[in-house]
Amino acid sequence: MLEENLQRHDLGSRFVTLQPACDPFDALRKLLLGATPGPRQLPAFADLVAGVSALASGRRNRVILPLGAEPIEYALLRRGPRLLIDCYSTEGSPTVYLRERAIALRELLDACTVAGRAMAELESGEVNGAALHKLCDRLRATQLASDPHAEVASVACSGGSLTDPGPQIPLAFGFEAMIRPSVDQATASHAFDDVHALLFEGRLWTFCGGSQRTIFEGPIVLAAQRMVAAVRALIDAWQADRNVHVRLRSGSFSIAVRRSRGEPVRLTLNSGREQSLTWPLLDVDQAALPILRLASDLMRKLISVDRRQTHNLRVKALRAEIRKLRRIIRSRDRLDGFENQDPERLRLSEPEPDRRVHETPASELKVERRTRLRYTERWSAEVDGLDAGSSFLVDDRLIISSQKMTLALSRGDGEVLWSQPSAGSSAALIGGSLIRHLPEGELELLDVEDGEVYARCPIATSGSGVQGAIFAGGGELPPVAIVPEARQRLAAVDLRTGQPRWNVRARGQGEVNLVCKGRVLVVTSGHGTVDALDVASGELVWRFSESVRFSLPAAISGRVVVAVAGEPGGGGGAVYAIDLFSGRLLWQRPLPAAPSREPVADEGTVLVPFGRSRSARLLALEPKSGHTRFSCSDPGLDNGAQVLWTQDAAIINTPAGRVLCLDLESGETRWKRALANPLTDDVPRKLEPILHEGALYVPSAQLHVLNPDDGEELTRVSCDLVPDGLLVDERGWFYVAEESGHLRAYAAAPHLSLVR
Repeated sequence: MLEENLQRHDLGSRFVTLQPACDPFDALRKLLLGATPGPRQLPAFADLVAGVSALASGRRNRVILPLGAEPIEYALLRRGPRLLIDCYSTEGSPTVYLRERAIALRELLDACTVAGRAMAELESGEVNGAALHKLCDRLRATQLASDPHAEVASVACSGGSLTDPGPQIPLAFGFEAMIRPSVDQATASHAFDDVHALLFEGRLWTFCGGSQRTIFEGPIVLAAQRMVAAVRALIDAWQADRNVHVRLRSGSFSIAVRRSRGEPVRLTLNSGREQSLTWPLLDVDQAALPILRLASDLMRKLISVDRRQTHNLRVKALRAEIRKLRRIIRSRDRLDGFENQDPERLRLSEPEPDRRVHETPASELKVERRTRLRYTERWSAEVDGLDAGSSFLVDDRLIISSQKMTLALSRGDGEVLWSQPSAGSSAALIGGSLIRHLPEGELELLDVEDGEVYARCPIATSGSGVQGAIFAGGGELPPVAIVPEARQRLAAVDLRTGQPRWNVRARGQGEVNLVCKGRVLVVTSGHGTVDALDVASGELVWRFSESVRFSLPAAISGRVVVAVAGEPGGGGGAVYAIDLFSGRLLWQRPLPAAPSREPVADEGTVLVPFGRSRSARLLALEPKSGHTRFSCSDPGLDNGAQVLWTQDAAIINTPAGRVLCLDLESGETRWKRALANPLTDDVPRKLEPILHEGALYVPSAQLHVLNPDDGEELTRVSCDLVPDGLLVDERGWFYVAEESGHLRAYAAAPHLSLVR
């Protein structure tokens, strides 16, 4: 039918008859999905066309097409002249929306051609319209190559308990499945998240009363994953000595586990077709180990048929989870929980207001009025092992991390809203999600509202832990956290599901440095290349190569990547400017000495510190042309100073106890101020100054509040804590955290006014 429409409407190379106000993808959507309920969004048209072309030419046997708006993927498989279409979610517990819908490959090519021409007619830009017409011409001329893998057949396999183990074994499982091996080639260094490979059909059974009972037919790996998740909930409750009642589903299959403290386990399985099966009197190991054996045998059979699945992140995660749970059961060690022993110690009430005065919110005060204000302490808390670098302000609460716990405090009064045991984990706030990396090598994603763990992911982070992670994606792309792993690897973790999306290896042997803008992730790792990855897929989009070493993080200014070659303390260096999207070299210039740290950039200026000690210099460059704005003595960037960008100046806070304002056009110092003695006073862990409503908060040996225009002190803060961590909210309240374990909140003191 599509072929007839194509011949009827095609005159030369363009369509002349189109339905006005018609969705150009409606026919394509119906062809791909039919009447299947579920997602109606299609993959990006360019990606769909490229995938269909690769399938038609015989270059690929399978194409995976993810969506940006939802965690959903399409899988297109070549089977001779036909395609099999699957659609499923990529969450921790995937949902299958469409399974093996068969269509003619030629029909899909024609449907893409029709949709492309319809979209070209609706395209207002001439360039895009012409490109679409050329694409459709190539699709129209595409000839179906023979399927080189048409003879590849699925392999029948079975595992687990194939016969009744007898009454002495209360619970046992077995399975049989048809697994088709992968035929597309993949590089050995590329790990991937492949849900589709786990959707093979099979039958899962158990033994009850001496007879074999089928409990699930379909994608049995999904049922096994739910069973392992139920075991995890059981073991977590068993270790914490608390009750558990969990029911999990996968399609028509469900598993329920119930256990009260000190009581046996009650396990219930339901296939959705027959009456449910229940084992009411099981020990923890009797309930857990048969399930773990089933999942382990299933993964072993999958890998024996398809060796490529050793690089599947889902398979790796499930096997690691099975091993971990088995170790816990065998060791029978109990995890020590943590409770807040003295909550009143962490809670301070606000001072009662005097009846003769009224309070004026700090956010409503002008800068000139702040000179008459003083800040007072509102509440304080002591947290043993406080990590000031892992303190975050999220809406109405403070998230605090320590060696023993992670907790949320109300920003108004310091009341503990929730707490979670940390066990030495490191924490970071990435894209609105709290991520913790546990010492045993597991990544946890926590809901900041209640502190509950909503996802787990096994990742071996690098030395910086999750502190080196960055946020990427969002909008039309899946939101992910890019986490540096051990052994020079990078992992992208989906912040919606906690599942790894991709995993790649960096080329160099040094520290992996990341910087991201939009869809481009720029990576340097001590090698002679600057690599750019697509944050959605992890694929390499461009690589800049030079016979130097890029050991420091790059900087992004607008659409320009600025990378410095050389190492601090080395013999020389150079600056390279690279186009963010193409990887083309824009300009290059040598440095008189080796760079002393990474470049620092905003949208219009790049600061490059180079040299050491008294010869340290600071070079300010225009990022697009490489033109020198100015060169001056380095005020302290080589020693770890932090920069705050304003409209036409850079405010630099140095570890030597000085803060200064540098004019970005001339390089002249507008003002400078000494805040601490560099020989005797402490240096805070974080030096970033904060500008809020005309007040400049500068951490030094103590906290200072300055006027950003002239550096004059706006008010004195009676706080003897070293501000290792400083947070400022929208009301003008600020929170000072010291590594000694002290945390205090400050706000403007009540403003006195005459009441008539």
